[in-house]
Amino acid sequence: MWQRASSWVAEAAAVFVKDWRCEFRTRYALNTLALFAFTTLVVVSASLGPLGTSAEQSFAVLPVLLWVILLFAASAGLPRGFVQEEETHTATALRLAAKPSTLFAGKLLYGLTLLFALETLVTPVYCAMVSLTVKSPGLLALTLAVAGYGLAAGSTLIAAIIAQAQGRSTLFAVLAFPVLLPLLLLAVELTRNAVGGAPAGVALVQLLLYDAVITIVGLMVFPLVWNP
Repeated sequence: MWQRASSWVAEAAAVFVKDWRCEFRTRYALNTLALFAFTTLVVVSASLGPLGTSAEQSFAVLPVLLWVILLFAASAGLPRGFVQEEETHTATALRLAAKPSTLFAGKLLYGLTLLFALETLVTPVYCAMVSLTVKSPGLLALTLAVAGYGLAAGSTLIAAIIAQAQGRSTLFAVLAFPVLLPLLLLAVELTRNAVGGAPAGVALVQLLLYDAVITIVGLMVFPLVWNP
């Protein structure tokens, strides 16, 4: 039992390390995420102007814009993990070398670390540029962690589904909308609570349940889409 568990962890870690080695060679996802996030930050901060000084407008609008930036930046970079396997013709080797569950876990961990790095860089810069005061930074950090996991898990599953299809960018947007919409609504609600200093409430429990469901569904569905 223990040997099988350690073998499973080793396979998932090998996929994770392989993805980061490929990323450091090409820097495709890193450059895409950084460029998109920087561009949207500048555009949003320049367009809003004095909006950040209004407490009522800040509470209503700025948390939404934060998650819009994170969503579109993630959508630009995270799907690359599976698309690259198809373009470089390494998908067949991965199907033979790794179990579907370990492959999904390794890809998820890669996307998760990439997204957490994005959140760590973008969120404080965004708050500074739009003059957004957060009364509960601990709740904001927890929201970014929990919602970031759900965003990475959902994006990983959708990326696997569209990897072999034509028009991948369009398909990702179409499939991501119904899957990620509940996550974004809960994340925005919790971010507003963090900005206003309110307690997390039931939204945090719902977000944790969403993460659990998307993980279980991913592990169940991934073998079907990865080995058609």
